[in-house]
Amino acid sequence: MTTQTKKITYCALMMALTFVMTTLIKIPIPNGYIHLGDGAVLLSAFILGPWGGLIAAAFGSAGADYFGGFGAYVLPTFIAKGTMAFIFGYCIQRFPQKNKLFFLFPAITMMVAIYYVSEIIMYGSVTGPLLDIPFNCLQGVVGVAALIVLSKPLERFRLEPLKISAKQ
Repeated sequence: MTTQTKKITYCALMMALTFVMTTLIKIPIPNGYIHLGDGAVLLSAFILGPWGGLIAAAFGSAGADYFGGFGAYVLPTFIAKGTMAFIFGYCIQRFPQKNKLFFLFPAITMMVAIYYVSEIIMYGSVTGPLLDIPFNCLQGVVGVAALIVLSKPLERFRLEPLKISAKQ
């Protein structure tokens, strides 16, 4: 199996895993639900790197919102989860010697900020979406817990980033 075929296959599997983990267990909150899907979003970035993680996380999460009846959130979710995966994947690829957990904070912060701005646009209010910030942070924490549980057993599937040299 070539590296490209392996990346495409893993990307499709992570997209499906993100979809399933988002839709499998839903704990209702005032404006949505808490789920394990962010663990799969972060795991996608961990296994696939920034670009593959972005694709798997964005399409898997947005698909879960679409088929779960949250059609208004498809685009914000696509952007938020894709950006979250890209930031985490980029940071762990760029700084491999650092602790991976250190890079979760900027990824989750960006996800929360994107949802906040999206809800300002959707609802036309700056104060109303403030109520969702703690729930979005909680969603990120649940995702981190799922990542910690899943990353060790699935670490052997991690793809090495492609090295581009001048001799190729």
